[in-house]
Amino acid sequence: MRPATLVVRAVEYEVLPLDMAGTIGLNPIEVKEHFGDQAELAVVKCVCVDETGEKFTCVADALHFRELLATGEAGDPAGMTLTRSTWPVIFRGWLQAS
Repeated sequence: MRPATLVVRAVEYEVLPLDMAGTIGLNPIEVKEHFGDQAELAVVKCVCVDETGEKFTCVADALHFRELLATGEAGDPAGMTLTRSTWPVIFRGWLQAS
């Protein structure tokens, strides 16, 4: 079980059409359950800014992530805070495209 919030630094991101979620190993049915009929997803490879440096792959609505980029929060060296409500899908480790 993951904590309610994570403070991470974005390392790499990709915006994918919803129908391409399977290329990174996500189940399209589960993606639709979390995100509905949104057109795009943001898939972000992150590293915790705490002493563990644990790697995560985080998935969210692409519009939300674009807002984080525009405000500079996504590039903040101190990290950005991820909550379950805005980042409902988080995997330990970095997912790779197939």
